[in-house]
Amino acid sequence: MGYRLALSFFLLVFFLFLQSQDGKGLPDFFTAYKKAEKLYNTPKPTGKTDSLAFIAYKKTIEILEKSGSSDSILFDCYNKAGIICMSAKKDSLALYYFQRSISLQHQSATIADSLLFLPYIFAGNSYYKLLNSDSAFNYYKQAENIIQHYPLLNEAERLYNKMGVLYFETGDYKKSVLYFSKALSMVSANPDENSDFIINYKNNIASALRKLQQYDEAISIYKSLLAFKVNTNEIYHNIGVAYLDAGNYTEAIHYLKLVKYINAAKLNDIGRAYYKMNDYDSAKYFLNLALTKNPLTKASIKNLDYGITLKYLGDLASSKNQPAEAIQLYQQSIIQLATDFNDADINRNPVSFNGIKQYIFLFDALLAKARALKSGSAHPGENMLKQSLAAYNSAIELVAHIEKLYDSDESRLFLKQNADSAYHECAALGLQLYTITTDKNYLYTVFNLIENSKASVLQADLRDLELNKIHGLPSQLIQQQKNIKSEIAQLYIKETQPGEHQAKIRDLEIQLSQIQDKLNENPKYHDLKFSKKLLSIPEIQDNLLGKDAAIVSYYYSGNQLICFYITKEDFGYVASERDSLLTQNILQLRKALNYSVNSDRETIHKLAVYLYGKFLQPLMARINNKKHLTIIPYNEIGYIPFEMLVDPGKEETVLNRFAIRYDYSANFLSNIQPANAAYKVLAMAPFAIKYSNQEFPPLPFSRDEVKDLEGRILMDRMATKDSFLKSLPNYPILHLATHAFANDAVPMQSYIAFYDASRQHDPQHRLYEQEIYTLPLSDVRLVILSACETANGQLVNGEGIMSLSRAFSYAGCKSVIASLWKADDAATAYISKHMHKYLAKGEPKDIALQKAKIDYLEDPEIEGRFKTASYWSHLILIGNEQPVTQSSNYILILFACILFIAFMAIVYKKKAVHK
Repeated sequence: MGYRLALSFFLLVFFLFLQSQDGKGLPDFFTAYKKAEKLYNTPKPTGKTDSLAFIAYKKTIEILEKSGSSDSILFDCYNKAGIICMSAKKDSLALYYFQRSISLQHQSATIADSLLFLPYIFAGNSYYKLLNSDSAFNYYKQAENIIQHYPLLNEAERLYNKMGVLYFETGDYKKSVLYFSKALSMVSANPDENSDFIINYKNNIASALRKLQQYDEAISIYKSLLAFKVNTNEIYHNIGVAYLDAGNYTEAIHYLKLVKYINAAKLNDIGRAYYKMNDYDSAKYFLNLALTKNPLTKASIKNLDYGITLKYLGDLASSKNQPAEAIQLYQQSIIQLATDFNDADINRNPVSFNGIKQYIFLFDALLAKARALKSGSAHPGENMLKQSLAAYNSAIELVAHIEKLYDSDESRLFLKQNADSAYHECAALGLQLYTITTDKNYLYTVFNLIENSKASVLQADLRDLELNKIHGLPSQLIQQQKNIKSEIAQLYIKETQPGEHQAKIRDLEIQLSQIQDKLNENPKYHDLKFSKKLLSIPEIQDNLLGKDAAIVSYYYSGNQLICFYITKEDFGYVASERDSLLTQNILQLRKALNYSVNSDRETIHKLAVYLYGKFLQPLMARINNKKHLTIIPYNEIGYIPFEMLVDPGKEETVLNRFAIRYDYSANFLSNIQPANAAYKVLAMAPFAIKYSNQEFPPLPFSRDEVKDLEGRILMDRMATKDSFLKSLPNYPILHLATHAFANDAVPMQSYIAFYDASRQHDPQHRLYEQEIYTLPLSDVRLVILSACETANGQLVNGEGIMSLSRAFSYAGCKSVIASLWKADDAATAYISKHMHKYLAKGEPKDIALQKAKIDYLEDPEIEGRFKTASYWSHLILIGNEQPVTQSSNYILILFACILFIAFMAIVYKKKAVHK
């Protein structure tokens, strides 16, 4: 009854109440209330004392409800009656009393809103125990709102821990660590008084880290807790599971057998460990034993551990080549793991995913069912393959549902990496069914699946950016969100020592989460955020593709390279073998192109021919007559500039045949926007000359690159980070001719360099990737990053290259021209200067870049040794190709039309006068 001390302050309320009454009717409730308080606060409460206290509180409630007075006492009685019910595991009844207390406060003018904090928590606890996580979360959020206004309230640490548990159970482990850490920080000031809380919260943090696959750190925390000799069995269990998840099955079994209690969770984990060691007999023994620990009294009651047992037994059946039995076990497992699903028909799958705890278990069960159906026999029939596809789609729908609940990129990326195999297997199965049936709907479905999976985190970020523009959202909330994101970015930059600003960043990220929850409460915002986007191939063909354009999207499916193509007239795919040399040759070419001075021309040419044969030759019959080509790469394919690939038949580069642009997904395709009337550029060249104590080498050609542009041109000491940030909202085109650094290991340490007036190599003069995310770039039409490595960065499977150019796209810019490697300063300046000339004439961006590169290659004054691909193919266009300004021809034609209309008006007027 630990909650009782937390509510003892209500006694004071009672005596204040007595002093304010005239005595009339006092004995009617005073005797019952006094008896209830004495029993409730007894030093050693028992079931009997609790029962008698509850009867007395109930009698007091009945009297006060009839009299309609004494709101404070009635409020107190509701809460304490609820706590007694909660202690007796009568959560439905407890919830009734907590809701009555909350309702009373809303109707009363005498009860302070701060007093709602505890009933909100208690109501959340009751909903949680009743397996209604969504309602629990809503009540915890209400309690959190109270804390924001009254930060010194007792029990706040319990709230943060409870919310951490809920985030843990929805799979948002990143956020659960934030809330567990916040709870820990609140009790760590008094370690002697709060040792039990400290142990509990540290244990929870370790469990979240384990789920984040940070096994060594998790095990270290668990083992440090053993010294306290508190909850030892639970900690041994957690250590065992950490070793199990890490793949150390021997150590896992060792620690699991140290656990003295015997329950279904422990037996499941031992069974899984033996299964992973291929000791199927031992696995079956422990899993069957786990079944005996899961008595189900009602079919409607869900049991997580029972569902896990059934899933593991299904895995055993699959391993023994018993697919029919496995499928039935998986279906029964799914019933236990899905909140609103009770259908034993293997043709049926969950379609609603609200309130699910530990989603990963349901995802694994659906995936296992899909695989079992697919391999149900040596030659599964079409119907079984359709059943398998339906199960895959259900698993992917679950992932999509969970992803939308997350507002952290780290959480979304972690989720995506764990779900990646489902997308690949589902795509392969869809293509198999298309081959069998020739039903093009399967092809449409697979294409949608692939494009929704590519760069899905970036898609979600841009979707949030658009959602924040919805009319009616509180502008103050949106601004606060921007300010917090900016402050977090600054703290990451300033953090010179590990963990230096960790507590501040944690608190800001919690604030950011609170703002996001408030935005989610807006009905229009919520509906749009959770709406499902489906690509329509006919819509792309009719509205987003010109007659001279084609889209090619790549994907890996098992050992196949899949190439989808879309033209105005056609849609389809070709598949080729993805041999072991493909990735090796891509990376070899990337390495060769990065060293322009010492690059091996023969090797580059050979690799360019090989990759042309893989990526484009199988498609040429379908796209050969096109002029514009949109490439949607996949994984390491994004490192390759397609312009430099070589057609061996004609011995010419792809540059001469197509104007090429790149995009992250077909979901980023957009309708044509009106071009700007003026061509205005904000250009920065901070290293045009050499100065003393310079951190970066000079880029002398950058002066010539930008000096003749229309707009604001800032060079050398004028090209500061501060001047860039202040000026950028006023220009549709940004051009940064500077140095950049791409950190593959830690993307947040990637940056663009500006002039450093201090000459102390101060990081404050660098624009870091984290900062770029927060820039207001929605109205910027084009960013040109002629700095090195701005399109290079860490490769995240399924998401793409985490580059500086991607950060500009995240901030809302629709088009970025960036560099894939450290390129030659003179070549970059030449191509950029010529590109601006064509852009200013109103040429599409892809055509302008193509023409500029051809100019470079055809210029007789440039030596042949500087015309290898490593010199000219590094700059690529990412995003839409639409012109940034109206062409001069268009303006002349428009002017001529106006003159003609004026002339005809004069002629008509003269004729009218003569009449």
